[in-house]
Amino acid sequence: MEAATIPIINNELERKKSIIENTPAIFEIKANPNAISSKPLIELHSQSEVVRWRGLIISSAQKHKVESKLAMAIMYMETTHGWYDNMYPDFLEKRFPMRKSILPMNIYYSYWKKLGITKELLNCPHYNIDFGIIILARIQARIKKPTIAKIASIYITF
Repeated sequence: MEAATIPIINNELERKKSIIENTPAIFEIKANPNAISSKPLIELHSQSEVVRWRGLIISSAQKHKVESKLAMAIMYMETTHGWYDNMYPDFLEKRFPMRKSILPMNIYYSYWKKLGITKELLNCPHYNIDFGIIILARIQARIKKPTIAKIASIYITF
């Protein structure tokens, strides 16, 4: 009997489905010669929430077998580049009630609702961080020779 072949998935929607349903897959990551490696236009280190949630990150990362430095790097990037919604949260919530993601892991709650994610749960840092790390773990499991750069390149597209 022939061993089952693990499908190679390079389509974003199919990748998302594989992560949600936790089905076997391989995500190919190719180097992008057009990738911009320069510093972002706006990055505010003071908005980083990594130190604040370090204990939760380490605990969840150990539970899901993800390198805590990977989760910290993702959270750092998401909070120092995506901090703008923290400036006037009440104003923004009234003005943009369809806001799609919630920090510190910048998770799109409607996108991931089939994982049991809700807006209310994501407003609790414990669940926000845990769900973010679950997503990272599932991405990591689908990449041959995973690196922070490869995993992050998938995470930020979601």
